[in-house]
Amino acid sequence: MNWKAVLFVALLVALAWPRAGHAEKIKTNQSAKLYSRAGEQSPIILTLLSGQAMTLLAKDGRWIKVRVSGRTGWLPRSKVDLPEEEDEIARNTRRRPFVDGRGTRRGFGGEGGPDDRVGADAVGEGDDADDKPARRAPRRDDSAGRKAGGDDDDEQVSVKEDGAGGDGEEATRPVAHVAKATTIYVSDDAGSGTAFTAQPRTALFVVEEKGKWTFVENDEGDAGFVQTSKLDVEQSTGPRRRIMGGRARIGVALLSQSLETPGGTTTVPENYTARSSSVTVALGGEVLYPYKKRYWVGGELTYDYDRAVPGISYMTKSTGFSYHNLNLRAVGGYELQKPAGWIVFARLGLHYDSFQIAGDVANFTENPAKIPNQIITAPILGGAVMIPRLTPKLALKVSLDTILVGASVSQTKNLEDGTDPSAKAVFLGGVLTYRWKPKMDLQFTYDLAYTSISFGGLPPATSQRGHTGTAVRSGSDVSNTLTGGITYAF
Repeated sequence: MNWKAVLFVALLVALAWPRAGHAEKIKTNQSAKLYSRAGEQSPIILTLLSGQAMTLLAKDGRWIKVRVSGRTGWLPRSKVDLPEEEDEIARNTRRRPFVDGRGTRRGFGGEGGPDDRVGADAVGEGDDADDKPARRAPRRDDSAGRKAGGDDDDEQVSVKEDGAGGDGEEATRPVAHVAKATTIYVSDDAGSGTAFTAQPRTALFVVEEKGKWTFVENDEGDAGFVQTSKLDVEQSTGPRRRIMGGRARIGVALLSQSLETPGGTTTVPENYTARSSSVTVALGGEVLYPYKKRYWVGGELTYDYDRAVPGISYMTKSTGFSYHNLNLRAVGGYELQKPAGWIVFARLGLHYDSFQIAGDVANFTENPAKIPNQIITAPILGGAVMIPRLTPKLALKVSLDTILVGASVSQTKNLEDGTDPSAKAVFLGGVLTYRWKPKMDLQFTYDLAYTSISFGGLPPATSQRGHTGTAVRSGSDVSNTLTGGITYAF
């Protein structure tokens, strides 16, 4: 084969091979504000420190468009160091005697001061700044359909969607990291070429999820696509979106029921403690909405089902039972603005639990201890503390709820322990969450529930429970539950 032909083919292949675009990089020479449009009257997106690197996208007069820290916006040219070959910005020496807000007298000794506008005055930061109305560009999300390195001169950040406003509040986006050095691609295709390489310490700003791919940007404005499964997204409590999630867990519980009758016999039903282990299935869901700057409001629903294994043993017979625990709560949260993202919650809701003997509760062959079914319904009041960023991978939540007043207690008819029962309770919970995948976490919980019951007056004459004592009876129910499972964020 002719060597010239081989060389020609090799040259064509080299030219056709996908390569990452090298966007122009610049740095701020002082602290600066990033605006959503070219003009100081437009909303502020970010406040940048001196020396911040960024990607230059476009130039428009004395304004430049950049991409930095997951945002796209405009800066005055005077705030950045442009390459040496950049044309100098012409000084504005045009006389403007009738501009709104300025006097008509000019001169270095007059009231109007010098006519030339340079430095801070040139970018509208002087006391008499009156820049022309901000040019409005078409509003659309800055990430929709965009490819890294593409032409996005017509992009416009939709500031209101991201939490920034005209009052200077800074917008934020979810931040993610990778576990090891990871290639960020030009498009959502592993064969599209390399945009840049992310290291574990690299902060990646999540712009848009697109199926198995996520569009991200680094702190300097480099952008590209990475497989979603390779990202570990930090949980942020900054200007926020709604949180909605569901969870399912399975575990074990140790349940016990005690009854005490002062002066009664030492056997069932006067004084005894019945215990059994059980298999537990726990389901739940919650929704939280951000309110103002530091508040959350929402609600949660939890349901635990316990099935005894093997059951309560009495007189060589094991009596099976099931236990249902339902809680519906309204919650309100307040952020403490700690580095770990601490949030304290107040919780108010309704508690329902039901202890049910398996089979026919009145069949004393199957239920020789004559234990009644029991239902407790009550208002529940409590609080919780959540630490979303205990570590980069772990979150912790601790809760304490109480039943203080208003509890209703009912037992199987003709198996009552008293005529006027009431209850108080304390529920302590701990939840440890491990961030596993972008929308899925592993969750482990421990719950301790203690319920104290006073049965009031003596049982009715129709009760077959078999009480002989004459003193007021009291009982307690205790459960220790350990579960583990998966949570999914919607």
